[in-house]
Amino acid sequence: MLVYYQTGQSVEKLEPEKYWANLGKNFYDRSKSLIKPNDDVKQMAASLLEGAKTDDEKISRFYEFCRYKIKNTSNDASGITPDERAKLKDNKNPSDTLKRGQGSAADIDLLFAALANAAGFDARIVLAPDRGDMFFDKSIPNAYFIQPQNIAVNVGGSWKFFNPGYNYIPIGMLRWQEEGQQSLISDPKNPVWINTPMSSHEKSLAKRTAKLKLTEDGTVEGDVRLEYTGHQAIERKEDMDEESDTQREENLREEIKNQMSAAEISEIKIENVTDHEQSLVISYHVRFPGYAQRTGKRIFLQPAFFQYGRGPLFATASRKYPVYFHYPWSENDLVEIGIPKGYALDNADAPASFGSGEISQYKPMLSVASDGSMLVYRRSFFFGGGGNVLFPVEAYPQVKQYFDTVHKQDSHTVALKQTATN
Repeated sequence: MLVYYQTGQSVEKLEPEKYWANLGKNFYDRSKSLIKPNDDVKQMAASLLEGAKTDDEKISRFYEFCRYKIKNTSNDASGITPDERAKLKDNKNPSDTLKRGQGSAADIDLLFAALANAAGFDARIVLAPDRGDMFFDKSIPNAYFIQPQNIAVNVGGSWKFFNPGYNYIPIGMLRWQEEGQQSLISDPKNPVWINTPMSSHEKSLAKRTAKLKLTEDGTVEGDVRLEYTGHQAIERKEDMDEESDTQREENLREEIKNQMSAAEISEIKIENVTDHEQSLVISYHVRFPGYAQRTGKRIFLQPAFFQYGRGPLFATASRKYPVYFHYPWSENDLVEIGIPKGYALDNADAPASFGSGEISQYKPMLSVASDGSMLVYRRSFFFGGGGNVLFPVEAYPQVKQYFDTVHKQDSHTVALKQTATN
């Protein structure tokens, strides 16, 4: 339940269209001074643009400058001590942020907008909802539901959205909470509603590789590498950036143990946690006794190593509320498993590919090296194509069935048969 206050006229008497138009005009008048460039900002903009040829290159330089050259005091991992934070002065305008070389996330966004305006672009502060809290409804005329969230820049006649003040967001993306949302671009005459784009599933990728060896007793051992981009990386970086190396390793061990209780993890390496551009990379050595099951002369093996031990995504037969995925995502897996000497693949059947049009595709591939020494499993999967992340209760049976099929295919096992005496 949400309780909120409405000042002035009652909600019943307010006309939503007029209300939002007036809000956009008034906000423009109140905020235009916040992104107005002075001589210092203009001079910096000119220096950053030296040699830049395209509009996209110009915007990218401003974005990188604000992201890397201005310390973000809103970032808990900024290294600012509590005493230093208590002494921080408020930046009154983009010039203060530029001179001090530091500012809050909002200060950094405003400096970015001022630099863009100094270069002749039209940059505005965007009022946007947060779908991480609730779904926005324009029929309810209240400014509570939209807040200054990011910056819109008119590039070549189209509005593009940016948020350099928020940690780890690549240029061209927003927080998932602000993507795919109707957002109000303020204007002195005609404020406009523009849908912010939702990042495609390709931008939020989990790329996983495992190079393992299987022994006759069912143990697998080898090296694992995980690489995350986009929203998958942002969420993990936000969880990790305040933790010590020891805490990160302990949490990773616990996460893997919850899925694969018998797995033994060592040689953990976690890279790029606080890097704004690079993918988050996690690598470790794993030894997993009992991963495969031996029965007589056969070993039964699940090739989908990264899905081992996972249960169905949707366990209940019915549901009261809509299914809501935060953002589209994709997964690319490569698993190489060395086969013990004296064994060969007994059944060559592979899990089948299937999909749901543009929304999702599941494609596994299973093969054996030419000399029979290695099993190679590849899996590609994406979900949320076309921005389809919200499904009504009525669609739950279909959604559940789809992910049940994914789980069944991931759980597919193959048999290795002993062909010679070792």
